[in-house]
Amino acid sequence: MRTPHRPGPPRPPGATARRVRGVRRVLGTLAVAGLLLTGCTSPPAFGRDPGTLVIGAEGEIPVLDPHRLSGTVGLRVVDALFDPLIREDLTTESDRAPRLRPALATSWQMSPDALTYTLALRTGVDFADGTPFDAGAVKLNFDRITDEKSPVYDATAAGNMKFLTRWIDRVEVRGTHTVALRLTKPYTGLPRVLTDRRMSLISPATLRAHDPDDIGLHPVGTGPYRQKSADHGKRVVLRHNTAYWGGVPKTEAIIVESVSDPTTLAIAAQTGEVDAILSAGAQQVRQLAGQGTMTVQYPDPANQYFLRLNTRTAPTDDAGFRRALNHAVDRAAIATLTAGQTAPSQGPLPRGNEAYRASAAEDRYPYDPALAKRLIAESGVRTPVTIRLLAPDSGPGFSQATEIMSLIQQDLKAVGVRLEVRYMEFASLVAEEGAGYKKGVHGSFNGWTTGADAGDFLERMFGGDLHPPNGVNRGWYADPAVDALLDKARTEPREETRTALYGEAAERIAADAPWVFLYQDRLPRLLSRKVEGVVAAPSPYIDYTTIRRR
Repeated sequence: MRTPHRPGPPRPPGATARRVRGVRRVLGTLAVAGLLLTGCTSPPAFGRDPGTLVIGAEGEIPVLDPHRLSGTVGLRVVDALFDPLIREDLTTESDRAPRLRPALATSWQMSPDALTYTLALRTGVDFADGTPFDAGAVKLNFDRITDEKSPVYDATAAGNMKFLTRWIDRVEVRGTHTVALRLTKPYTGLPRVLTDRRMSLISPATLRAHDPDDIGLHPVGTGPYRQKSADHGKRVVLRHNTAYWGGVPKTEAIIVESVSDPTTLAIAAQTGEVDAILSAGAQQVRQLAGQGTMTVQYPDPANQYFLRLNTRTAPTDDAGFRRALNHAVDRAAIATLTAGQTAPSQGPLPRGNEAYRASAAEDRYPYDPALAKRLIAESGVRTPVTIRLLAPDSGPGFSQATEIMSLIQQDLKAVGVRLEVRYMEFASLVAEEGAGYKKGVHGSFNGWTTGADAGDFLERMFGGDLHPPNGVNRGWYADPAVDALLDKARTEPREETRTALYGEAAERIAADAPWVFLYQDRLPRLLSRKVEGVVAAPSPYIDYTTIRRR
């Protein structure tokens, strides 16, 4: 049974009519967009035969190199072409992180000291180019991201994968289909991290034949689909892998089409040109779910949406000022804007994370402009003050980004903070912030939907030694006390104790406020009534072997 989403914190007695009017203005804009949909007579035509399934991607499709990727749009396509060693079970709905199941590894065993994992590999599997999958292929993939002396080493991929490889001392081949991962420190949570689609296995022939920058132009994995063609950034055409070890997929061909404008994507779904939107916005749900052509599905995966702040540049280098920003934002107004698609979040651990437990931290930052003003004054920051943020103008989970940022601008203006926003296409935003925020950039509006169910999510986001290029802690946050708690949690075999340690780390992080914690998105999917075989498991991914169009 799912845990119901709790309403946001109660508003203080002084909540103003301005908030209601602001939300109504934005909802009025969405209503106009709805009229545009119903009145459209020239829907976009993407071109496909009736038996082909079309998935609408909410942003540009990046180059498909799993080890270099960051972002749901690309990783969802990677999930069709490649396999990781371990997968999640996507056959069951749950309010917890999905259980693990074998993929390219049929079993895994942890040593008593949690320093070695021995994996038995699946036999009789070939990559799409015919190269056999074996222990040597696994080692070569790890060499690419760990061994600077390897001829296939890629520094860019190595930096992106540091969240995993920082714990791996070496990979040992112990037979044709057995490998051992030897760790630098005990790590009881490694199996779940191995489900990350960035740790998908690439054909050794591809790794050896192409320059690092070109690997993603030739995506060859063991997955349920093979790439037939690609117009990079715009479209990828997939054909099912009839030799797939997990069974022949039920759909012969899939087109993944980039449609970054949410209204255009909704029109395409309404007219039957698109069969699935895997990260639908509230506007699209409101318009399409009740019209008889599309159904809405709420997988409710662990995720977080936030303003990540630059802790190295003034004034966001001051923890008191950052706490003030958290009290200045009316999260309940965002939930109203998104028609209940979002649940307010006031701390770093999302619901659905294996370490999540309901706690007082959820009420840490109630909407309180008066308190926000007092904290700003106590921080010594003089108002009015300007902060500059990057934000996507569209993309997965960001169909209402501009409206949300407009509400936040109003909130911050009320406490003396001018918010300047530079909007960018989502893939461009990820590239811009990938090296960490530069001086003068105070952060960005972003979200995280992959790997957020793992206990070590906190370490990926806030670990002091996971600053770029060694990780995705792009706001440069660091706290030795947090790092020490994360070290203890990582090595703790007892679940109750491990969860308590992660909870203590989360409390410290929440108090430091390196993010303005905003909300958790239910990440609804819109599926044509002709589509079947998709279960609302708590994951941003679907099972490509079972999805089909009748």
